[in-house]
Amino acid sequence: MRSLKAAIHLFAFAVAAHAMDVRAEPAGERLFGGDVLRCASSDEQTVRCPADTRGGVRLIRRNSGKPCVEGTSWGADRGGVWVSQGCSADFVLGRGGSGGDSSTGARVIKCESVGGRWNHCAAKTEAGVALAQQLSKQPCLRNQSWGTDDSGVWVSGGCRGEFRLLGVEPAPQVQAKPLLLCESRDRKARRCDGDTGTGVRMVKQLSKTECVEGRSWGYDAHGVWVEDGCRAEFELDYRRGGG
Repeated sequence: MRSLKAAIHLFAFAVAAHAMDVRAEPAGERLFGGDVLRCASSDEQTVRCPADTRGGVRLIRRNSGKPCVEGTSWGADRGGVWVSQGCSADFVLGRGGSGGDSSTGARVIKCESVGGRWNHCAAKTEAGVALAQQLSKQPCLRNQSWGTDDSGVWVSGGCRGEFRLLGVEPAPQVQAKPLLLCESRDRKARRCDGDTGTGVRMVKQLSKTECVEGRSWGYDAHGVWVEDGCRAEFELDYRRGGG
């Protein structure tokens, strides 16, 4: 009986240790011998997946319901691949594409035919356009449900897709400004420390209770305060650069 109890305790310890190891793993999953990196943004948060991007990075498969648009919800730098806004995708490494040292490349835009209606999306198309990723159940067929003209990309018949503008430099990535999560639980007042020297604004309300500046939230020189059940994300330093 003692040996059985000892075995049970040992098994429980091994399971707990394995769970701790899983939680400790860095973001990003390597597939197919390490050539493919799976990187996922959960809860709309930005996630960085370490990788050697010197040989370039290309998105090969989207795994999320949210779109993955280069320069907007995914990108690559010298430290690896980043994803945000719910984008989850597989990226092939070392076979060209965007990379940590690349300053040029193709830009991707999203154009959608909602309700089967014709829609036009302004873009520079002189160097050519390619369908990068179909987002709709309805097929996106060149010159049938999508095409280009001198001023952009058009879609119809329910086609929704991401289109790569060939030869166009991507828009410069704007460094994300710091966000501070501050939550009033059980309607109690709470203070969240942060650098508020150049201003604060609420960017996302998370509570059903309305967050009203000066009444249920505000800030001073030391941080942000919330009360009366307000829970929200606040952008710090938003006035910098004319914000």
